[in-house]
Amino acid sequence: MAPFGKAFGRLWERIAAPKVSEEQLGPCLEQIRRDLPAPVFWLLGKAQSGKTSILRAITGNSRAEIGNGFRACTRTSQVYPFPSEEECLVRFLDTRGLGEVAYDPAEDIRVLEDRSHCLVVVVKAMDHAQQSVLEPMAAILKAHPKWPLVVVQTTLHEGYPTPETRHLVPYPYAGDPLPPEVPQDLARSLAAQRQWFDRYRARFAAVDFTLPEDGYDPELYGLEALWAVMEDAVPLGLRAMLQEMQGVRRSLRDVYFRTAHPHVLSYAVAAGLVAAVPVPMIDLPAFVAIQAKMYHTLASIYGQEMSASRMGEISSTVGVGFLARLGGRELLKLVPGFGSAVSALFAAASTYALGCTLCAYFSFARDGDIPDPAVLRQLYNDQYAEGRRRLREYLDRATRWQRPQP
Repeated sequence: MAPFGKAFGRLWERIAAPKVSEEQLGPCLEQIRRDLPAPVFWLLGKAQSGKTSILRAITGNSRAEIGNGFRACTRTSQVYPFPSEEECLVRFLDTRGLGEVAYDPAEDIRVLEDRSHCLVVVVKAMDHAQQSVLEPMAAILKAHPKWPLVVVQTTLHEGYPTPETRHLVPYPYAGDPLPPEVPQDLARSLAAQRQWFDRYRARFAAVDFTLPEDGYDPELYGLEALWAVMEDAVPLGLRAMLQEMQGVRRSLRDVYFRTAHPHVLSYAVAAGLVAAVPVPMIDLPAFVAIQAKMYHTLASIYGQEMSASRMGEISSTVGVGFLARLGGRELLKLVPGFGSAVSALFAAASTYALGCTLCAYFSFARDGDIPDPAVLRQLYNDQYAEGRRRLREYLDRATRWQRPQP
């Protein structure tokens, strides 16, 4: 028992008090954010055009969560950092009041000057009074003509001939011209709107995002098309990162996991970037500290006690050797010669797998169960593979952005 006790003591010390202090870790993470600002999707559209529905579909958050998550950015715009400002993966900028008051985008352009982002113009499919949107859009693209432009045409059902008309399957709105099965009035309206953007290299997605009580199936009609144009405009692999696969949802499904999952992704990305671009003297301790902070965050989300006794319970279930990943033992694999991309992907995927496994453990614990260690070990292995799949494209782009330019 003595060796076990010593190993556990070292493990608990690393988790409860990582060697990198908050004073060291904070500037480290801030440097990462400065080197790789989270992409900004600038949503430009009138009130009630469907911008919040788009955020709900992309992030999986509820309308209430999105509404409470916006914060003032400039005098005329608000920003929604996802999943949070401290652990941000992507930002959505929403300009309020278009169509109600005159809007000058100059201040927002200055704020976003050095950020990689995409301009997303949101228009209701049957609304042709869009001058208040098109004028600031033209000013923005004049200042930054290389910024990608995505046009999302929303609320398609308002152009259906009757309330009983159902969505067309397969999805027919990607082509040009639109096929004859598209309702005539809707087809004419969509085509006329698309002509407004002839001078730009716009990408179009027609969507109809509704609520269950609206009676349309599927509720997120056109989401695949929207992801396709967004990934084409800003190829960061965000879709793979933000969308939860059905298998993951089944194995880890609960309300807490839906809250925890974006945080796991954020910590995984941070761990990957630390491994890809080592910070002198503190890169490995910083990696350990990031995973320890993730442990604290997840324990808080699941309402679990953060103590030596709880760590002992987890250790006895899954084994000290398994949880030693929090202590950084797997970083022995991050030796010179592997390359920054390999190091980043390994660090990110292992952090992602550990986070998902801890979510499962905490979920079991909330129900008063003790999970089978073999189940948790298999879950870790499955989620490690899933983390590599989700994060590969994003980290590949991230590490290329962070390399010094010749």
